[in-house]
Amino acid sequence: MTDLDRAKILSKLHDYVVAELLDGKDVEQFETTTPLLDWGLLNSIETARLVAFVRQELGVRVPPTDMVKRNFQNLERITDLLLSLRDSSA
Repeated sequence: MTDLDRAKILSKLHDYVVAELLDGKDVEQFETTTPLLDWGLLNSIETARLVAFVRQELGVRVPPTDMVKRNFQNLERITDLLLSLRDSSA
């Protein structure tokens, strides 16, 4: 994957979190390294919604075995996961 692909994925994930999870709060402080779990942005329902968004918008399926805390710490980690899953299925 190229850096552009990474940038596009990060941008889509960032836009999703801002629109669906932040509700207009703390938008200025939110970055790609913001800890999603510590901020209380992801729980089981929101993670499932995010994974559905990823499948629909980016065409990447996240297997249940990869839906673990370390892969969903922040947008950078989620992007790493998605790139590795996309690379392995190509």
